[in-house]
Amino acid sequence: MKVFKKIIFGITFVLIACGTFFLVYKAPSAVRKVKSAVSWKKEPAPTPEAGQVRVTAKRMREDLNKVTTLHYTDEASVELLDEIDIESIAEQVLPSIVTVECQIVSTDYFGRRIEGTSAGTGIYIESKEGILYLVTNHHVVEGAKTVKITFADGETYSCTVKNSDAVYDLAILTLKESVLKESTRAAIKPATLAESKEVRVGEMAIAVGNALGIGSSVTVGYIGATDHRYSSESVSISLIQTDAAINPGNSGGALVNIDGEVIGINSSKLNATDIEGMGFAIPMSVAVPIIRDLEQKERVRENEQGFLGVVISAVSEDEINNLGWPAGIRINEIMEGGAASESDLKVGDIITGVNDVPVVTTEQLQSRITSYRYGTTVTLTVQRMEDGVFKTYPIEVTLKERKSD
Repeated sequence: MKVFKKIIFGITFVLIACGTFFLVYKAPSAVRKVKSAVSWKKEPAPTPEAGQVRVTAKRMREDLNKVTTLHYTDEASVELLDEIDIESIAEQVLPSIVTVECQIVSTDYFGRRIEGTSAGTGIYIESKEGILYLVTNHHVVEGAKTVKITFADGETYSCTVKNSDAVYDLAILTLKESVLKESTRAAIKPATLAESKEVRVGEMAIAVGNALGIGSSVTVGYIGATDHRYSSESVSISLIQTDAAINPGNSGGALVNIDGEVIGINSSKLNATDIEGMGFAIPMSVAVPIIRDLEQKERVRENEQGFLGVVISAVSEDEINNLGWPAGIRINEIMEGGAASESDLKVGDIITGVNDVPVVTTEQLQSRITSYRYGTTVTLTVQRMEDGVFKTYPIEVTLKERKSD
């Protein structure tokens, strides 16, 4: 009887051992075969058309990882890798990009004359009445004795700095169309400008420019923020943040979307030196009004600058955060006989823009006002408190000449 029990126990042990061996070594392959068979029978997902954008509303990360994507965000467009042709985008944009070379004249601490060179990038934006207009950064051409630009065909031409704005770091270059060679005319085209308010966090961005002064290059990244606030003593400006590399020499170049439209103007000057992998561009929604203004105006000499005639101060952070006041410049006093005294401006008004260009600091307001000749009529965007609520008013003011003390 004992022998019989031992035989039964041995047979049971062998069966358990064999079953365990099958589960450990054989079952996974069987499962894989089943999965393979299931996936083979599964209907393939429809292939999106070229350039198509899939929009997602808070899709789960695991779900997004099931497809080949360039990036994912909670509420942003998701671009499929196979849909984006960087080479074609570059071919579309490069005919609008120029390299900028300047001969710079300055003085050192001891007043000695110093000459040097600088390099940057520019964007050909339009041609009007036989004149080509290009935009770049102010700091690229600041102090330049001569400025030369090289187009996509490799031809170099001298151009003129028509006007610039140091606070917003923008400048306009002009060149007569009649001096262009036929090869240049055939090789170039004006850029397509897009409104930056349409830019979304997480979408793809391509930076095009004369990186490090060694020729046109293209870098690729994504939009990290569309309203990055850059502030200094003289300026407060909303910027586009991207991880597409923006190096010295890229200044004045284009940040474009996957449609080849310029969504921002790159500026290495606005980059923080202690931050890596993060570049900034001036949004076109900010840049376009300034560009149009600079195109129309000539440079104003110091003795021709307009004067508003107000005592002002910037609205503080506490007033903005705790009282809900708009960011801008408050009028504390209106000078008798000044331009403001002959307008509809009132003490307590908060100025937030000049001719559609936003102003947040006192330096920005002063820079905009003094960029116009006296006798020029400008439109101020004003926030005025009425019945406990701020209301927006456009108020025209004809600037006066500053009287010497």
